[in-house]
Amino acid sequence: KQWYQRRVLDSLEILNNKEFKSLSLTSEKWLEIQEVSRDLESVTAYLKHAKEVEGYTIVGIEQATNSVPLQRFKFPTRSILVLGREKDGVPAPVLDLFDVCVEVPQTGVIRSLNVHVTGSIAVWEYTRQVLESVG
Repeated sequence: KQWYQRRVLDSLEILNNKEFKSLSLTSEKWLEIQEVSRDLESVTAYLKHAKEVEGYTIVGIEQATNSVPLQRFKFPTRSILVLGREKDGVPAPVLDLFDVCVEVPQTGVIRSLNVHVTGSIAVWEYTRQVLESVG
């Protein structure tokens, strides 16, 4: 089973940022990184191409009525994780492209995590499944 990893950023200029370089510890040299502008047209075009041409499954990390709890979700080999923006969430045209919505289950009155925390948890679960599959 081959696992693919690609990072998508809205600008590759960050790769030249001094603080980014000190935190990344040269990981940008070993990862495939692609630039996709943050505007809605570019994001939807990228996701449509990845889905229809490259065979990726679009996995939205979003609380919705039909969301699957993260601990019950088996990531397809070729998955793209899509997270919304703080407070605004995911725009409707992007939601329409999701093959599945996955959420991080929570308890309590306020059922919300910051996007970077939710993203980290989802990436860890994806990584855990990759590591488990390769033994």
